[in-house]
Amino acid sequence: MESIEYMSVDKDILDFLKVIYFGAITDPIVATSDRAYRDLNRTIRFENMPPKKRDCLRNMVTMLFKEEIPAIVDNGINDQNIYDLWHYRICKSIRTYYRDAGVEFYYGQAQKWLNMTMKYLYVIGEYNFNGIFKYLHIPIDNYVFSAAHKELGISRPKVSWSRWDDYNGQYMAYQSALRSKIQDYYPLRWEFKFWMKEARHLEQCTPSIREI
Repeated sequence: MESIEYMSVDKDILDFLKVIYFGAITDPIVATSDRAYRDLNRTIRFENMPPKKRDCLRNMVTMLFKEEIPAIVDNGINDQNIYDLWHYRICKSIRTYYRDAGVEFYYGQAQKWLNMTMKYLYVIGEYNFNGIFKYLHIPIDNYVFSAAHKELGISRPKVSWSRWDDYNGQYMAYQSALRSKIQDYYPLRWEFKFWMKEARHLEQCTPSIREI
């Protein structure tokens, strides 16, 4: 695996950037979950659901993360399948919360919420995910579709990521395709590098690329 390049950064500058992006990080899981929610909430069709009910659902997911993420970090795992099963269980719970409340919610949305929360927790330095970083999933979105097509030759799916509702047949099949093609990086490390590259390019060419 490629070595990680480290550099010194002014702590005040880093803290400023964290606050600008995540807000006051009094609770890291709350802050990262809320930020991850903002990455997908445009894809949720709430119809006429009152804001308080929407907030309640979002808080239920955050509480799930507060219970489950520290547990998997503390317990540690040494097998990809164990992490994948954990991931499916969490995504299924998120989907169920919303579906039971009458909202059409998909596994594609759940994966984005969970995967981005994990990524953000790593970004802010709350967890280094030692021992399990190599198992973390790539958050699937349109930038990843484009990067995977260009860099790995993986065909872009016809169904929008936010409307994937076959966890194994769509989501895990795509994650498996990524894993089979990515070399020299752990999957999330690959995403760090090529998501940013693709985002810069696509924002210049097609600003609406992130639309569902």
